[in-house]
Amino acid sequence: AIAWQSEGRTAMGSRGPSYPGYGSRPVRIWGEHVSHRHLSPKNLINALLTLTVLLPSVFWVASLRRRCGTLDGGASSVGCGLYASHPDALLHLLFFANVTVGFWIVGLVQRSFWLIDPYWTLFPPLAAAFYGSRADRPFAASDQFAVALALLLVWSARLTYSYFRRENWKFGEREDWRYTDMAKAHGKHWWWMSFFAVGLAQQFMLCPLVYPFRALSESLGSEWSALDLVAAAGSSIGILVSWTADAQLHRYCNSGPYREGGSKPPVLSSGLWYLSRHPNYVGEQVFWWSLALFAVAREDYIALVGPAINSLVLLQVTHMTEAHMLGTWKSERRKREYREYARRTPAWVPLLPTTIFPTYQKEG
Repeated sequence: AIAWQSEGRTAMGSRGPSYPGYGSRPVRIWGEHVSHRHLSPKNLINALLTLTVLLPSVFWVASLRRRCGTLDGGASSVGCGLYASHPDALLHLLFFANVTVGFWIVGLVQRSFWLIDPYWTLFPPLAAAFYGSRADRPFAASDQFAVALALLLVWSARLTYSYFRRENWKFGEREDWRYTDMAKAHGKHWWWMSFFAVGLAQQFMLCPLVYPFRALSESLGSEWSALDLVAAAGSSIGILVSWTADAQLHRYCNSGPYREGGSKPPVLSSGLWYLSRHPNYVGEQVFWWSLALFAVAREDYIALVGPAINSLVLLQVTHMTEAHMLGTWKSERRKREYREYARRTPAWVPLLPTTIFPTYQKEG
C-alpha cells in the first residue's frame, strides 16, 4: 500500500491530499488505502507473495522429516533434536526467521504491513501440519488430532473467506488501521518500532494458539475422553457463532451507507449482536479455549497460554475498535445510539453485566 504523492495528485491520476513542506517531491504515505485492480501487477505480485512467502519454512520442515525420521528416532543434529524433542522452540524459531523478520522486511519495502493479516488465518493450519508431520502417521497421529485439524481447517476457511470478502478479493490493498495509526503516531521511528509492534508481537499471539496440536501429535492411539468430546463440540460451536456473526455484520455493512433519517439502523443490534457487542470475538474465544481442552485432556496445560494471551489481546482490541468507531463516525445520533447500545449490551458474554469502557462515559 504505497501512495506516491506529487503536487497533490496520486500516481493513478486522481486527486489526492497535499502535504505541505514536500513540494513536488513524491511522498510515500505509510499504510494508506490505495485502490488497485484485481489484475493489476501489484495485486498479482501480492497474491504470489501470499502463496509463496512461507515456502522456505515448509521446505525446511519437509527436509527435516526426511533426514530425521519421526519421533522414534532419526539423524542426530541440532535441527533433528529440536524437531523431535522441542517442537515448540523450533516453531518459534521458524516463525521468527520467516514471519517476524521476513514479513517485517517485506513491510518495510512495501511500506505496509498488510501481509500479516491473511496469515492470521493461514498460519495456524500450517503450524498444525508441522506438529502432525512429526508422527509416524503424518497429520493423523490420533483420531483426535484428525478431528482437531479438520475443525481448524474449517475455522481457517471461514476466516479467510471473511477476510478476502472484506478486502474485495484483493491482496495488499490496505493494512490494519491500527498499524497505520501507530505509523502516524510514531513517525520516523515507526520503521524500527514496527519490528516489535507488528512482527514480534504476532509471534507470541499466534504460535501458542496451536500448542494443542503438539500434545495431540504425541498421544498415539489414545481413547476419546469426555473432555475430548467437549473440546470438539465447543470448537464447532465457536466456529458457528463466529460464522453467523460475520454474516450478519456483512449484510449490515453492505446494506448501504448510514444516513440520518434513512432506513438503515445506526447500530447493528439484532441477531447475535443483540446479545453481545462483539459476538464474532465471542466465537473466536470459544473456539480457541475449546481447542486447548484437547491438550488439557492429555495433562498438557501449557496449551492454555495461547487462548489466555488471545483473550487479553482481544480485550484491548475491543476497546480500540469501539474507540475508533466513535472517533471516526460523523453522525452524533449514531454515536449516541452506540453509547446507549453499549450500556445495555455486554461487550462479549451475553447475560453478564455490560462492560462499559471509559469512552462511553463522555459525549465527546
